[in-house]
Amino acid sequence: MRLTLLGSGTSVPDPHRGSCGLLVQVGNSAWLIDGGSGTLQRCSAAGIDPRTLAGGIYSHHHPDHCADLVPLLFSMRVGPPPRRRDYPIWAGQGFADFFERLTAAWGKWITPGRGQIVIHELPLDGGATRDLDNLVLHTQPANHGASALHLRLEADGAAIVFSGDTGPSEALARLAHNVDLLVCECAAPDSDPIPGHLTPSDVAAIADAARPRELWLTHLYPGVDASAAIATVARTGVAVRRAADLDAWGSGP
Repeated sequence: MRLTLLGSGTSVPDPHRGSCGLLVQVGNSAWLIDGGSGTLQRCSAAGIDPRTLAGGIYSHHHPDHCADLVPLLFSMRVGPPPRRRDYPIWAGQGFADFFERLTAAWGKWITPGRGQIVIHELPLDGGATRDLDNLVLHTQPANHGASALHLRLEADGAAIVFSGDTGPSEALARLAHNVDLLVCECAAPDSDPIPGHLTPSDVAAIADAARPRELWLTHLYPGVDASAAIATVARTGVAVRRAADLDAWGSGP
């Protein structure tokens, strides 16, 4: 299993960090995890044509996590060649209604070629497990809005957890217990917390409880001192760093 971070930033435009997105590859299959603005270009830069993705997995449907869904589906329609198979999406309950409203605005232009969009909704009141061929997805509800979930991805004997956007969350600590890599948001400084998001001290508490082998900080808004955040989490003894766009973890094609 190989993970490539396609966007390590936030909703604030940044010349070096795009909005949230991750690419997970297992064998010849690749899944897009979230997908904010600019994700498709960085997916191509990582060597994957977005039109060939096996499917999409969304932590939630705020714009900085899903804004590239419309251009992705449009690209599948126009080709060349147009996509000839369905495009499955896994996301929290409420995503189907969200997508219905997108369809009302864009119509046929977001129908991918000869295939269909197939949405698999996941519960927001407890955990779920889904087998996505050679990738296993586990989810837990996150402390955020817009049908938010924490995501755990397992393949080839390895496990990755993506926090998505969240406030303090015991579910995240449980899901990330002894995981190989935790990709975790750290959106606000301890001095000025944002509801529904984590501060460095919150991330440290999760790291201390979960003991991941490695932790990548992402989604730092401009008010967060990255060096201080890293130092706060590092005091737990967990290996931590701030991730950057196109950072890669694991092995794969």
